[in-house]
Amino acid sequence: MMQLIGHRGASGYAPENTIAAFEKARELGCNFIEFDVMLSADGIPFIFHDESIKRTTNGRGKFGLLTAEYLQSLDAGRSYSRKFKGEKIPTLTDTILWLNNNNMHANIEIKPYPGSTDETTIALLTQINRYWPADKNLPLISSFELDALTLTRSLSPEIPIGFLMHKWQDNWLQIAKDLNCYSIHLNSKIAKPSRIEAILQEGYKVYVYTINSKRKAKKLSALGVDAIFSDYPDLLL
Repeated sequence: MMQLIGHRGASGYAPENTIAAFEKARELGCNFIEFDVMLSADGIPFIFHDESIKRTTNGRGKFGLLTAEYLQSLDAGRSYSRKFKGEKIPTLTDTILWLNNNNMHANIEIKPYPGSTDETTIALLTQINRYWPADKNLPLISSFELDALTLTRSLSPEIPIGFLMHKWQDNWLQIAKDLNCYSIHLNSKIAKPSRIEAILQEGYKVYVYTINSKRKAKKLSALGVDAIFSDYPDLLL
């Protein structure tokens, strides 16, 4: 059965990449969420997507140039809805602890601020080594940044890796082999049946993002897609 992964939590119902969105995904019956990791200026990994903080918080500035103290003072919920006023940008540490306490699985996307790919990757893996339970399946690590995935594989030979493609890359198979990937993650616009079939035949899982239509979800399921990312993680429940 195709896995449904909450995209940045249940971001269709709550502010993206916040504990509120993760909680909503869990409440809806979803046991698998996706979120992004970015570093503050002083090297603390947070759950955040954009380079600018303007869209999703009440602050201003570039994420990677701001301190953890300032980022933790921001409201990450009010711009979504008054209902979520006071919601904070979660740290990676807080999020890992929440995942463990709620028996949730995760796809963690390395979303480095420009110029901080190595630092972000190392900080993420350090936190996983420190806080991830030994008896729990490791999170799936994905990124559009090949340098991040290459470093991840070098430092953590056992961790599952998902190679993200926004645009189709004809050399995907060589990349997947070089990284010893677990899965290939496709933008829905490039998820053609022939490509899905080719990936599956090579033994890789196929994940497709971002699907918010039941019709599209059912079509992808019929094609053998292993998982989809959705802002509405109750889409097929």
